[in-house]
Parts: sequence; C-alpha cells; structure tokens
Amino acid sequence: ADGFGAAIAFVGDKLLVGAPGAESSTGIQGAGRVFEYQMDDGNWQHSGELVSDANTDATFGAPIVPAEGATGVVIGAPFDDQGVGAAFAFAIDDSPDGWADPMRIAHPSGQEGDVFGAAIAMSGDALWVGAPVTRGLETGITYSFSEQGLSEFRFTEDETNNEDSFGHRIVAAEGLVAITASGLDHQAGGVFLYEKTSEGQWDHTQTLVSPPDQMGAVLGEELRCQEDGAIEVFECTDVELYAYVPTSLLTAPEDARGVRANDNWGWTDPDTDREYAIVGRNDGTSFIDITDPMNPVLIGDLPKTPRTPRSQLWRDIKTFKNHAYVVADGAGAHGMQIFDLTRLRDVPHPPMKFEPDVLYRGVENNVVESSHNVIINEDTGFAYLTSRGCSGLHMIDINDPQNPEFVGCSEPGSTHDAQCVIYHGTDDNFTGREICLRMSGNRFQISDVTDKSNPVELANASHPNPAYMHQGWLTEDHRYFIMDDESDVIAGNVETTRTLVWNLDDLEDPVLAKEFFGSLPASAHNLYVKGDLTYQANYNYGLHILDVSDPLNPVEVGMFDTSPYRTGAGFGGAWSTYPFFDSGTIIVTSMQEGLFMLKKRVRPIS
Repeated sequence: ADGFGAAIAFVGDKLLVGAPGAESSTGIQGAGRVFEYQMDDGNWQHSGELVSDANTDATFGAPIVPAEGATGVVIGAPFDDQGVGAAFAFAIDDSPDGWADPMRIAHPSGQEGDVFGAAIAMSGDALWVGAPVTRGLETGITYSFSEQGLSEFRFTEDETNNEDSFGHRIVAAEGLVAITASGLDHQAGGVFLYEKTSEGQWDHTQTLVSPPDQMGAVLGEELRCQEDGAIEVFECTDVELYAYVPTSLLTAPEDARGVRANDNWGWTDPDTDREYAIVGRNDGTSFIDITDPMNPVLIGDLPKTPRTPRSQLWRDIKTFKNHAYVVADGAGAHGMQIFDLTRLRDVPHPPMKFEPDVLYRGVENNVVESSHNVIINEDTGFAYLTSRGCSGLHMIDINDPQNPEFVGCSEPGSTHDAQCVIYHGTDDNFTGREICLRMSGNRFQISDVTDKSNPVELANASHPNPAYMHQGWLTEDHRYFIMDDESDVIAGNVETTRTLVWNLDDLEDPVLAKEFFGSLPASAHNLYVKGDLTYQANYNYGLHILDVSDPLNPVEVGMFDTSPYRTGAGFGGAWSTYPFFDSGTIIVTSMQEGLFMLKKRVRPIS
C-alpha cells in the first residue's frame, strides 16, 4: 500500500503529501514518495515531487516537517539502508522545480533497525530526529543537530525493554521540545519535556504521564447478585462479590501504570490458616492476604527476574511445601523463581519488595529461560516445566524446595499445559502410577512419568474439530478429564464456549465422551475442578461455573462477568481462577481489570 497521506505539511504555498509505501519515481519498491500540490485556478493541482536517493522499503515521506520561515522541509526515511534510517533536508530555491538538491542527514552511529528519521521536529536552529531504537538497555535515542553541534538524548532503563519507543514522536516550540515514549510503563506511554537553558543546553525538566487506568475498587462489604443479574456493572448469576482490587492496586503506586494481571494461585498458611492470593502480573507477582475476603491486604511484590523484558504477558504460579514457584513466558532468561511463602507472616510495613529465595535456571544442557507453565504434583514433589530446554516436560525434584534438582526430560512432544497426579482412576493397569495429562494444541497426550529416567507415552489423542486444546483438570475420581479449547470460538469451529469431557477408563485410549456448549460466545482459558463443580475463566465473559456431578451432562450453575466492557471471542478479561480455599473464597484474575474475590451461592438444581 502506498500510504498516501501518511504525512502532510504546508511549506509556504505548497502542500506536501507523503506516500511512504509507494514505489519511487525511478522504480524502487517501497522507497516512498512525496507529492507537491499548489493552488491553481481555485483547485489544488499536482505540481511536482520531492525526490531522494532512498533505497528499497525506505518509507521516505513518513514524517514531513517544514523548516521555520517556510524556507524548506525535512523528510524522514526511517527504514532506509536496512532500517538504519535517514532524513533529507530540502531548501526552497529559484530552480525550475523550486527545490535545491536534498542534503542527506545520516544517522550519526547507525545500526540496522534504529529507524532514524521516524520522528522529526524543528526548534530554532535545532533539528531533532528520533530513532526509537532498542539496543540492550537503551530504548530510544533522539538526536539534536544545531550550530552548537550534535547532541544525543538517550533513554536508558535498568531493565531490558523493547516497547518504550523513546523518540517515536517529537514536537517542538521555541526553547521547548517534547518527545514521546509511547510504550513506557507497559505501553501506558509518557512524554519527556526538554527546555533550552540560557547556556544553550537542553535539560530534561519533566516527564508527563497519565494516572494508572482502573475501575473503582470494591472493598469492605459483600455484594450479592441481584435479581436483575448484576452487581453494579458486573453481570452475575448466583455468584456474590466479596471484593474487587483493580490492577493499579496490585503493586506499589509508583509501579502501577500499565500493570496487567494474568495467572493466579492460592496458599493457606498451615500455622495461621491465613489465606493468600498469589497474583501474576506482567511485571511480577503480588501476594495478597484475603483471609478477610472483603478487606484484602497487599503484603508484598516479587518482581520479575532482573534484566528480562519489562512487560511479560504470561506468568504461571504453583505452590508446594509453603513455597511458590513462578515462571514466565516471552520473558527472556527468566528462569523459575522459588519463594518461601512463610516470609509473608511478619511483614512490618507492607507492601514489601521481595527477592526470590532461589532462581532455578536448569542445567547446562537443559537451561530454563522462559516457560509457559509450571505443573506440580504435590503427592510426589516433582515439578514439570513446559520449557523449551526439553523437547518434552522439564522434570525437577522439588522435595527440598530450596535445592531443586533436574531429573530429566519427559518423552518428546511440545506441551502447553498439563496436570500430573498419582492416578487412582478406573484403569487398574496404572493405579498408583504418576501420570501426566498434557495438552499441546491439537493433541491430548497421556504419559507415565513414574520412572523419570524412562517416561512412557501412553496415548496421543485428538478429535475431529480441535482449534487449540489448551488446559484441563481431572474429576476427583480421575475417571474424566475436563478440557477447554482456547481458540475454537475465535476460529469459528463452534459458536459458544465448548468444554470437552474425556473418558479415561482406558488411559491408553482416551475417548471424547461429551462436548458441552455454554450459553455465551466466550473463549476459554483456564479451568479447575473442585468437588462437583468446574470453575472456568472464560476471558471476556469472566467466571463460569458448571455442575459436573454427572460429567456427561454438565449444567451451568453460576457466572460472574469480570470484564463488563468487553464482549465476544478473544483474549481479554478472566485469565484464571483458584477455587481451592477451604473458606470457599474463589479468586479470579482478569487481565485489564485486576483481582476478584467471589463466593458461589449454593442453590439446588431444579
């Protein structure tokens, strides 16, 4: 696409229009063009073209900025020279086409991908050019060219970050320049202001940011689902609201901008019986005391592993022996954080910033960096990571939580999520064996991992119409496995949420025994089974609860919409739920919204 109109500017009586995706007048693909228009006989007529020596895919004409006094124009070509970028200065003169030959303004220290020339501004005699580059810890550079020489303004963070884009936009007035970092604080954005001193230097004087986005917290009293099926803005059926903590309150105020929630898990202190919600965020993990579920208290924050990407969409958490095990995906060399939860007992001034007790990174030939999920079999004390270091599951002995030991990889095959148990179902051939039930998109795999040195695949199943078999949980008798498909509504395979019920009478030949279709077009994410109920985190439609006392005939018995302003299939809203507290408190994390403490209203099924 030519992108005609991507940038426009008046220079005197000329209107310049950029088409940065256009083929140049000399036939160079994607080099970009800038068209000139002038008024003639009451209409704007094409009167010429500004030509550069930009090369293939240079996007010449992306920004166009007039020089002061309408004496010329500066035009960016941010993808010139394999993305190094360039800018071109054109001066108005008396030649037949009205323009002097352009002067190329080269990147002073260019590297591929810098996109120098993505933004341009003029302030007095100073030309400002942005290169919203990521180079290690640098997340953008802006250059100022003036009679005083070249100045560089670098935005460096103490964490790697490929999203800040400092220098993405620049505007200038006399003695004042504003530079955007549109991805600052997990894409919440910011504006950096620079003022010219009496000595001619430019000083950073202020950073402008918006307040953290949030809905109002709901605290201090239980709110019951009304007859009209709502609690304030939240639609509901037979689910009560204890409390709602928005994302901006999941961490300290100075860290709250752009925070999003993802996974969650729970822990009950065996000595005090206090209950804690462990909440994953895109930048770390929150520990919240929910013993009084109407008055939750943020106890502390375990930040992500240092020097890893600042914003991490995927985090996963499990607990064992009073320790939390935290992994993250798309997170560089994050590893698995191990945190002693008993440290939450005596925090003098919450919220407290914690460090992990152990950072597990695997072994030399099976390094753990990013992992999508961590699975723990509490009966055996083994953890299983869906890490790229192993072709199957990365298996770890965590019986001594602060001295984890790698014990091998399961049999080959990618795994998205799993549940690993000591099996006590109806297939007597495997009673007492350690079995992992694994989902990997279009496959459902069952493995015997009792012998860590020789894991065995028992089954590799599918069904005729999968989109992405994502996650699931066993019924308490281990006879059925209840599974969600994350993408089937999005893909158009089905119209409403589909829950798959697998019969496991024969572990070597699982049978899809039931497809249950919910009442709403919700994409599914995580689900868990407690007793006769299945608790489903169904993205834009929140928590859904099914009665599975008869697994072949599930019944919808409750819902709570955590994402009142989003509908339809897709990824947003409820990420996960944890229904295993003895108190009956149910926690749900909703990506944009935050943490909900809920309670199922018990009613007989008619």
